[in-house]
Amino acid sequence: MAYYLRFFCRAGEQVGQAAMERLLDELLDSGDPLLGEWHGPFVDEVAASGLATKGPDGQARADWLTLEMHAGVAFIAESVIEVDPDCEYGIWGCDLLATITLSGDNPDGVLVKRIWAALVKLWSAVPCDDISGFEIASDAPEVIS
Repeated sequence: MAYYLRFFCRAGEQVGQAAMERLLDELLDSGDPLLGEWHGPFVDEVAASGLATKGPDGQARADWLTLEMHAGVAFIAESVIEVDPDCEYGIWGCDLLATITLSGDNPDGVLVKRIWAALVKLWSAVPCDDISGFEIASDAPEVIS
């Protein structure tokens, strides 16, 4: 079964690939090497990649995760309204939705926290999942300086 962790952001991006590139640049500057594979092609508003932390043997240290970037206020509006119909969490008007999908028996928790911290640093991301909702924010990693 897959686990989905979503992040609502205000990024000023209209193209998913541009947001993905900016995030990947941040990740590559802030930790261990990554393995990556682009998933696509998609519409301009969506970009997706498979990612894993690269071990010393050149292989993935844990199961790969999927990172998706959906850009544009209109493009993500239904997702925003679905999780925050009364704007209780202040995410209305967000223009970027990043989703991490974890599956398998050995999730890369370190990479998830690294992505989370980068999203907060770049775009003040607000996290949400299907289990804890917005309460998942209490598990937030420290922002990478």
